[in-house]
Amino acid sequence: MASDEPSALEPAHLSVPVSAPASAPISALIDAGNDAFLRGEFTLAHARFDQAVEAAARHPATLDLRTQALINRASTADRMGDHPAAVASFREALGLCERLAGTAAAEDPIVAAAVTVLRASALVNLSQALLNTGDLTAALRALEQARELLDPKDEILPEDTADLFIGALVALTALTIQREEWSRAHELAAESLDVVLRHRPALAGRPLMNLSAVHIATGRPELGEDFAYQAIAAFEASDTPSGVAETRQSLAQLCLRSGRIAEAEPLLAASQEFFDRAGMAHQSAFGLDLLGLLAALRGDQAGAVELYGRSLARFEEAGALIAAAEVRVRLAAGLHAQRRYDESEAQLARAQEAFTRSGLGLRRAQTDFFHAALLEDRVSAGAVGPTGPALLGRAVALAVPAALALDAVRFTLANGAQRERWHRALAEPAMRLAFRLATRAGAADLVAELIESRCAGTPLRDAAPGDADTDADTDADTETATGSGTTEAGGSPGLEPPDFLHPLAFPGQMDTAAPAHPEDPGDAFQLGAALAGVAAGAGLPVAPPPRLALTRTGTTVALASYLTRAEARYGARIRTARVVPTW
Repeated sequence: MASDEPSALEPAHLSVPVSAPASAPISALIDAGNDAFLRGEFTLAHARFDQAVEAAARHPATLDLRTQALINRASTADRMGDHPAAVASFREALGLCERLAGTAAAEDPIVAAAVTVLRASALVNLSQALLNTGDLTAALRALEQARELLDPKDEILPEDTADLFIGALVALTALTIQREEWSRAHELAAESLDVVLRHRPALAGRPLMNLSAVHIATGRPELGEDFAYQAIAAFEASDTPSGVAETRQSLAQLCLRSGRIAEAEPLLAASQEFFDRAGMAHQSAFGLDLLGLLAALRGDQAGAVELYGRSLARFEEAGALIAAAEVRVRLAAGLHAQRRYDESEAQLARAQEAFTRSGLGLRRAQTDFFHAALLEDRVSAGAVGPTGPALLGRAVALAVPAALALDAVRFTLANGAQRERWHRALAEPAMRLAFRLATRAGAADLVAELIESRCAGTPLRDAAPGDADTDADTDADTETATGSGTTEAGGSPGLEPPDFLHPLAFPGQMDTAAPAHPEDPGDAFQLGAALAGVAAGAGLPVAPPPRLALTRTGTTVALASYLTRAEARYGARIRTARVVPTW
């Protein structure tokens, strides 16, 4: 999740204290680029940083300034949507950091500390660019390295270190949001907000946006909106126009999810105008995605397909593979509504390829669920002729493993209210689709096994944490998915993806609640800290259910082939290894 604060993608302002005759004009270029960046003038900022890189390259004694300018140029390229170029510049900067660490000047503790912070800055920002390209593993590795470098040894943090430590926490939160690990994301967002309020209250916008995102995605939009109000106030108080624009865009997303189309349109228009003017290609592409959703909700499927296509092209040009895959799912819905079925299926297939490469198994399950709903819609429309049984068979093969995987997510949620929301909003509709398709296909044995599975109930977790058979949280691949709400097929030509497949640029919302410039930003955000501390709620821990034996020998297990397929396809544990009889 990008930021223009020191806590994430603000240009590096750290300088290794070495002297060089050419340093003054290079520093002036960097300062000019920093000012342009903070005004949201990214094209100008990139030009100034590029000039600084070229000037510093001609003077070996200004290696520190060259490193700083490279980091800043990379940060700006990332904000402009050129993620591969950003990754390349960050890696070059990290190489220069190694050279700086080996210089004689680095024997000075002050210089050594400055080099460490500069390296951490490059790692934090590199992680963001990697996240945008879909390389989640490398992004996590970079953040872990940065956090290790910045880990405070006491409660008093220097300002630069505090800014970057906050940045590492904010970026880690963004990564866990992208991976749909909601419990961990909530912990990190709350931790980053706590660090911000203790050290840098003016930087509260990003942690608040992350908290808003987590609560919206886990079915608590009221809390999400509360955090978003505070985020917009924080960005206005810190004079961060791009943060304000991002929160307005995300408010539009929330309005679309809740059907408030009239409220969404002006917010989208204002934010899109800012992003286009500032050259923020990634956010502009996301805005086109939301505009496509707006058109689809109004019944303008042709307009939606055109907007989705433009959004997809921009995301792909920027190398934002996961964002592009999510747009493909919505584009598939628009193409389906126009009865362009082969094109729709092709888009879904390419989306699944991207989710698979990025290790987002549960996103694959979500997409399979939606794909099955589209196939049912085709069968219900009565226009498939002799291919109807084959389509129905494909739908069953997609729907049952997806429903099992989505249902298993609730066993990873410690909060009872969250489990209930997940069950009502996503798991139950997915299972109903599986039942309905199995019934239509005449698969009596499958229906009977689904009934056995549903009647088994939810066991409480009574073993110690870490028990291989009962502790679902020990499985790193058992993710929790986004969103709330779903769409069932039934012949509707305007079938839309469920909420979890709506655009996922989660940050904040509103622009109307808090004063724009509170006298003490820290006071304005105490409510956020309090909410973050209590919002998780309480509940009884639960465990995945066991496998159900249908025969006395235990050799026949209910849904065995579908469970095997789901666990292999999505990389998530669906059942424990324990087998119990059903009589």
